[in-house]
Amino acid sequence: MKSCCCEIGDSKDCTSVCKECSNTGKPVMEITLKSMVKKPVLEAIGNPEGFYCCETPTCEVVYFNNEQQVYLHKQDVKVRVGIKETENPVPVCYCFGWTQKKIFDQVMQQGHSTAVREISAKIKAGECACEIKNPSGRCCLGSVNKVVKRGLKLYGNK
Repeated sequence: MKSCCCEIGDSKDCTSVCKECSNTGKPVMEITLKSMVKKPVLEAIGNPEGFYCCETPTCEVVYFNNEQQVYLHKQDVKVRVGIKETENPVPVCYCFGWTQKKIFDQVMQQGHSTAVREISAKIKAGECACEIKNPSGRCCLGSVNKVVKRGLKLYGNK
């Protein structure tokens, strides 16, 4: 596996617009699509290249390719897509099993979360596989940080 998925940059030149929500999607690698999409759906796709991930929480589309007119929804994906979920378990880190609930529970019990530190250490050790485990195909640390901050705001210092 390459050094780490966290090195994948988002290029503004490679964005497209989800036709269901009109928001800009982010490019997703072929390996991510092949890992995340259910086999019968994947087999029906002509070419798994050129897809984007729609990260709009309220949009049912997970992946899309406007050139091929292919729109894959939550039910077409093998895992729960954290950004699109509102009920537990809401996945935050797919490589190491962190959920929103786990982070919030840790903040409630300890007053802080070790999620960012633990995930960062595992990334440095080369243990992440975000490109095949995370539906976005990218590193989760940004999302984890947001959930930790939200947990601290909701449950910290009580």
